[in-house]
Amino acid sequence: MRSQEAVADQIRQILADLTGDDRPLTAAPDTPLLRDGIGLDSLGGTMLMVAVQRTFGVDVAGEDLNLDCLACIETLAAFVAAHLTAA
Repeated sequence: MRSQEAVADQIRQILADLTGDDRPLTAAPDTPLLRDGIGLDSLGGTMLMVAVQRTFGVDVAGEDLNLDCLACIETLAAFVAAHLTAA
C-alpha cells in the first residue's frame, strides 16, 4: 500500500519526465496539471494517463469519466492512492 504522498511524489517524477522540466518535482500539491499550472495540453494529459496506468495499474479514464481527478497533483494522487487501497 502506498501513501498518497508517495503516489504524489511518483506523479511529480512522471510529470518531470513528460515535460522535460524539473519544476514539477517541487510543485505544490494544488498545482493544476493543465494550462497555467504544469502546462499539459490534451496530448500531455493523455500521456500522463498512460504513464499512470503503466506505473500504478490504475485506468484513470476508465474510472473517472469526467477526468476531475486531473485538476491538480493532489487530486490525481488521491484518486490513484484510493484505487490502490481498494485493489
